[in-house]
Amino acid sequence: MELSGNDSLTPQLSSIDLSIEQEFIINETLLTHESEGRHVDCKILFQAMENVMFYASNSNNAVDMHTLAGIENYALKEILEHSIYKISCGILWECHNTADLHRRTLLILELLGNYRWDAKVVILLTAFAISYGEFRLILEVYAHNSLAASLAVLKNLCRRKSEGLKPQFKAMELLIEEMMELAKCVVRFEGLPLQLVLHEDHDHTMMKATKSQIYLATYWIFRSSLTSASQIIDLIAMEQEQVNSNRTANAAWGLSSLALKLTTICSGLRMQVDAYQGYIEQKLYKKLMNLLKGHIVTDNQELLHLLLSLNDELPLNDSSSQAKVGIAKLKNKIVMLMVSKPDLLPTDQTLLLIQQTHEHPHQKNIEQGYEIVWVPVSSSERWTLDEHISFDYLTNSLPWLSIRHPWLLNSAVVRMIRQEWKFEDQPIMVVLDSQGSVSSYNAMDQVLIWGAKAFPFSDSREKELWKEEHWNLNLMLDGVDHFLTKTVQGGQNICICGGSNVDWINEFELRITKLQNLGLQLQVIYVGNRNTSENMQKTLARVNKDNSFTPIKIQFFWLRLEKIKDSILRLVQSHTSTKYETILTRVSEFLDISEHNNWAVFGGGGSKDFVKLNGSIVMELLDRFPVWAQKVAIFGFVEAIRNAFDEASTVTCDHTTMVPYDVGMVQQIVICEKCKRLMSPYVVYQCDGSQ
Repeated sequence: MELSGNDSLTPQLSSIDLSIEQEFIINETLLTHESEGRHVDCKILFQAMENVMFYASNSNNAVDMHTLAGIENYALKEILEHSIYKISCGILWECHNTADLHRRTLLILELLGNYRWDAKVVILLTAFAISYGEFRLILEVYAHNSLAASLAVLKNLCRRKSEGLKPQFKAMELLIEEMMELAKCVVRFEGLPLQLVLHEDHDHTMMKATKSQIYLATYWIFRSSLTSASQIIDLIAMEQEQVNSNRTANAAWGLSSLALKLTTICSGLRMQVDAYQGYIEQKLYKKLMNLLKGHIVTDNQELLHLLLSLNDELPLNDSSSQAKVGIAKLKNKIVMLMVSKPDLLPTDQTLLLIQQTHEHPHQKNIEQGYEIVWVPVSSSERWTLDEHISFDYLTNSLPWLSIRHPWLLNSAVVRMIRQEWKFEDQPIMVVLDSQGSVSSYNAMDQVLIWGAKAFPFSDSREKELWKEEHWNLNLMLDGVDHFLTKTVQGGQNICICGGSNVDWINEFELRITKLQNLGLQLQVIYVGNRNTSENMQKTLARVNKDNSFTPIKIQFFWLRLEKIKDSILRLVQSHTSTKYETILTRVSEFLDISEHNNWAVFGGGGSKDFVKLNGSIVMELLDRFPVWAQKVAIFGFVEAIRNAFDEASTVTCDHTTMVPYDVGMVQQIVICEKCKRLMSPYVVYQCDGSQ
C-alpha cells in the first residue's frame, strides 16, 4: 500500500477503545509471552499450511504433486517439527480438559511462549491444519480408498454422518477462512521493519494500540482453533443416533458467531496494518533514495542494512561454508548485487559468469575487494513453491553470497529495484562502491566480457577498457577459454571456423589436416553458429576433440560476442566514437551471419590484423596453399592469405613505385602500397645528361 502526501504523514487511524473484557484478555495473553521470541520463516510455512486448509475445503480442485512435494522441503526446514507436534498434542489434550475455554486457550499459548507473535499463530494453525486436513481427507476418500476406509472405521466416521453435518462443516470452513485472514494481518505486521518508526514520539500511542490488537487477534485465533478442534473430536466421538438437526445447528451457530467476531477484529486490524505498511514503505523508500544519492554516507552498511537486513541480522548465505553471514562482511568492499528471477540466468551465462569471476586469472589479486550477492526477485508478490525449489538449489550451488530469505525483502525495496534500477525480466548487476553509492546500474556485460579485469566494475572502468581494445582475435576469444587466450597472446596462428553445413566443415577439416601435415602451424577451432542443431553439436565435438573448445565454450563464444555488442551499443548511444562504431559493425557482422553461410577467420596471435573469408573462397585458398606458402615467411600468415586472395581475384593493380638504384636492390622485397601484393622488379635506365 502506498500513501500519498508529504513525508511527515503518519498512519491516520483513530485510537481504539478497548472494553474491560478485551483489556483483561490482552493482559492474560501477555503473561504467556516471553520478551525475546524465536524467529520462524512464517511466510513460507504459512503458505504450506494455507495449501492444506484450501484443499481440505476444496477437495475437487486439481493439485500439483510437484508443488506438494516441495512443502516438506521448504515449510519445515527452519523450525523443529517437535514444536508443531507439541502443539498438536496440546490441542488434543486441552480438548478433553474440563477447564473453561479461556483457561485452556491460555495453556496452549504458554506452549509457544518463547515464539514471536507471528510464529505463534502460524505454528498453531499448522498443527490444527494437520488434524483438520486428516479429518477431511478421510471423509472425502474413504469410500474408494482401503486405507482411508480402515481409518474411518477406527475413527468412527461414515458417510451418513457427514451428510447431516454439512451446516456445521460450512460454518467451520467460514471460521477457518477468518482465522487465516486474521493470521495474515498478524504475520504482515510482525514482518514490518517497525524500527524505522519506533523513535517517533507521536507514533508510540498508535503503535501500542496496534500491538494490543495483535495480542487480541492472537488470542482469538488460538481460541477459535481450540473450538474447531473440539468440535472435530466431538464429531468423531458422536454416535449416529446423536446426530440431529438441533445439535448440528447449535454447533454451526457457535462457529458462525465466532467467525463474525474474528471478522470484526480483522477489519480493524487490517486497516491499521495497511496504514503502517504504507507509512513505513514511504519512509524506507525515501531513506533508500537519500543514501543512494550519497547524502551523509560514510560506508555501505546503512544502505545494505535497509536493502537486505531489515528482518534478519544474518541475511546472507555463504555457499562455500553454508554459514549465515551478516552485512558486516561487506563493509569497505565493492558489492555487486546480482538481481534476477529466482531461476537466475541461462546456464551458459551462469557458467561464464563463474569463469570470469572466481576462475579468472586476476581473481586472486582482487578477491578480497569485492563480493557478489545474489538478490532473487519474484515475478509476483507471492513466491511460488517452484521458485523456492529453484532458489534453494542454486543458493547452495553457486560460489557467491545470496540472501537467505529473499521473499522477506520489503516491498519498498522491491519497488525501488524495479523503478530506480529498471529491473524487469533480464538479470542485472548493480555495483555499489565501498561507500554505498551506485557506480554501475548494470555491470553484467563488462563482467562477462572482461571478468575480474574489470574491477572495480564501474561505468568509468568499462569506458577505460574499451579505449584499450581493438577488434582482433584476442577480443573475440579472451575469457572464453583461458588456455586459448594464452595461445592467442603468445602469437600462434589461429583459425576460427563457422557455419552450419556439416559436409563443408568435414571438407574443411580434411584440407586443414593435410596442410598441417605439410608443416602449416595453425590451431583451428570450430564454433558453428548461434543456434547450433544437435547434429551439428556432435560434429563440432568431434572436430574440436584435439583442443579445449568444448560445446559450452562454443556457447561462451557467441554469448561473448552478444555482450560485446550490448556493451558498445550503450556507449554509442551516449558517445560518438568512430572506434566504437567500427567494433560494433564488425561484431554485428558475425552475429548477423546467416546460418546457411560458411566462413573462416584467420589471425596471427595478438596482432590487430586478421582476415575473414567466405566458405567457397576459403576452400580455394587452401587448395592453393603450395603456391602462397613461401610468402608466409615474407609477409606473415595473415598478409600471405590476403595476398593470395587478392591474386585470385579479378581485380588488377597497375601501381608503380620508383626506387633509386642501389647495389643489391634487385634482391629486396617491395610491397605495393595500394594492393599490398608483392611487386615485381623492373630495371629502368634513365639518361643522365649532366654527365
